[in-house]
Amino acid sequence: MVSSTRFIRELTPQQNTGEQLRLHLLWLLLIRVLLFTLLIAVTVILQKKGRDIILPPPVVTMAFLAVVFIYSIGAAGLLQNMIRHLPRFGLIQLLSDTIFAALLVAGTGCSQSIFTPVFIFPVIVGGMTLNRTGGLIAAAGASLLYGGILASEYLGYIPQFYAQTRYVPPTDYLALTNVYSVYGITFFTIGFLSNMLAGRLRKTEEALSHTSVQFDRLNQIYKQVFDDISTGIVTVDGRNRVTSSNTAFAQISGYTAEELFGLPFVSFFPSAMLTETDQSRQIANLQRKDGKMMRVRHTFARLNLPSDPALEDPSDTQCKVITVQDISLLEQMERQMRAAEQMATIGELSAAVAHDFRNPIAAISGSAQLLKSVHTAENNPDPVSRANRHLTEIILRETARMEKTITDFLQFARPAELNLEWFDVKRLAEETILQIKGRESCPLGAAIETDIPDHLDCWADRQLFQVLLAHLLENSCAAAARAVAWPVLVQAREQQRDEQNCIYLAVIDRGPGISANIRGMIFTPFFTTKANCAGLGLSIVKQIAEQHGGTVSLLEVEQGCTMEVCFPLPPLSDDE
Repeated sequence: MVSSTRFIRELTPQQNTGEQLRLHLLWLLLIRVLLFTLLIAVTVILQKKGRDIILPPPVVTMAFLAVVFIYSIGAAGLLQNMIRHLPRFGLIQLLSDTIFAALLVAGTGCSQSIFTPVFIFPVIVGGMTLNRTGGLIAAAGASLLYGGILASEYLGYIPQFYAQTRYVPPTDYLALTNVYSVYGITFFTIGFLSNMLAGRLRKTEEALSHTSVQFDRLNQIYKQVFDDISTGIVTVDGRNRVTSSNTAFAQISGYTAEELFGLPFVSFFPSAMLTETDQSRQIANLQRKDGKMMRVRHTFARLNLPSDPALEDPSDTQCKVITVQDISLLEQMERQMRAAEQMATIGELSAAVAHDFRNPIAAISGSAQLLKSVHTAENNPDPVSRANRHLTEIILRETARMEKTITDFLQFARPAELNLEWFDVKRLAEETILQIKGRESCPLGAAIETDIPDHLDCWADRQLFQVLLAHLLENSCAAAARAVAWPVLVQAREQQRDEQNCIYLAVIDRGPGISANIRGMIFTPFFTTKANCAGLGLSIVKQIAEQHGGTVSLLEVEQGCTMEVCFPLPPLSDDE
């Protein structure tokens, strides 16, 4: 059972697909019908022309053709619904062809038949259709049947109608043996050669199939890279006519590949340099299809394609590949970087100047305080003393404002190094509220409330946290004072954000709020809507929050304004 299964497995088709073997067998059945019909028809015609050819009576001949037709049609019908055992079915058909050939030879003169070469047909088909031993099995079957025909002929078992033909019975068994040897060797030789050629053909097809798969894969990879790369790629022929372009170039230029095909490259990119002496990267303006100008960097390289004698113009092989990159954003970023470097330099210089202003301002403020205490008593009725007192108060107020502006500017220009520690948020908030009460933005009678749990600790720089809260309270108190909408509320709580514990600090007022058209600019340095203000408060708040790895945001509320700051807490250790 095992050996028979292995034998049948060896008779698989060349490509190991049932559909291909089915197609081969259908062709075998068709060729069988056509071959036997044509051979007998030609023989009948030649016999009528007076040729001395041995042929069975017409009834026998027609019966033979009918059997071949019916058997072939039945086999074809059975083959349409057959899924399994196709190699075994093919072997049966090959042996059937050898039987039909044996009947034809036996009816047309045995050893003297002109149709003996018909045995070669199933041998060749077996070698080409079935793998390895198909042709050899057909050769063995043909040899056995032909040997049986010759043995029967020598023993006198021949059809009766031979007596009415030119048939001469053989008398020398050596002659029959010689004929059998020649045809037998011929059958096996053809079977071996057909198997060998089929094997080579099979290997060639497998190699070709593998090569085709690899080529298709490489072609797909090339197409994928060509289409997905962010750099625009255009290929041109020897006359600089576009032969292909990728998706990135279509996005840069606005032209599709179909629109560019066959056009001269300079027709839509006249500023491009594609000369032999200028192959470096070039920067030029490219006018898009919609008329918009774009700054691009382009370069080109020659494609060393082999010469093709089939091409009429040899210059068609002198192709180039051109790469194009949109550098508009890159140039904009470079300008921004240069501007940022200039601003950084100016900022450093300004910070140094502002720091140097502190000493004169402190001297002016101290002198003004001394003048106020010595020469401008409140109960002095002298108009000059009153005027001096008023002017001294102006000096003190303005120097205090300048001192605050310089402090804010230095805080923003030179952020302090973080000194992280644990502290109580509620206690620090109460200290900050006491500090800002009495300032111009926060009258002494202002109501500021806190909603902070006891023993809520935060991990941050204590001093910077206080600076941040003071700026938020000053803004909220100024808004509440304008709308007479007290109190201002300070809230704090601990909750998780992205699986990390955070302290959320919120300052809430019920003032006029912030207009929607300026919400995106409130954290911009030096942007302000208040008089006598440098516009650095919220910029410093954002800077301090980001130094701690946190965020600050303006929450959407129906009335007033809510500013919320998030301070991340360090992860708890296993001991905690």
